[in-house]
Amino acid sequence: MAIDPGWATVTPRKHVRHQWAMTFDVNDPSASTWRCSTCGKARDLGLARRGRSSRNLGHRGERRSEKRYGWEKIGEAGGPDDLSGQLVVVQQKTTRRAPPLTWKQIFAALDNRAQGRTPLLLLSFVTPSVGTEDFIIIRGADWLALFGKEGKT
Repeated sequence: MAIDPGWATVTPRKHVRHQWAMTFDVNDPSASTWRCSTCGKARDLGLARRGRSSRNLGHRGERRSEKRYGWEKIGEAGGPDDLSGQLVVVQQKTTRRAPPLTWKQIFAALDNRAQGRTPLLLLSFVTPSVGTEDFIIIRGADWLALFGKEGKT
């Protein structure tokens, strides 16, 4: 018999999406608000705007990468990949933040010693008794210098 520790349970979702409906106050018409007809939550228009802005930033980034690297944008298909090429499948994350300062410093130091070679950053994540998982980071300009712009697949 399995014992439920309590902290491992998943809280079921009330509903998938909010169903927004205008609620009216007969005593004060200016106090009318948008509320979810399922759970009663008040609509936060600022939150919806920020979410839409972030989604648009991601879509613009995918289109920019499609033009820059020659990959095909397939992000609307619902899969884990946003872009596809002959050599790669890509999941793109777009942000307004600057690249990590550590990465910029490492690449600047590697540029001084590269002597025509391609600088890259190797991140190794070591897990005891499991092994090491490596991730290679290469700048987009260096990728284009190595492989060029791909044609459509």
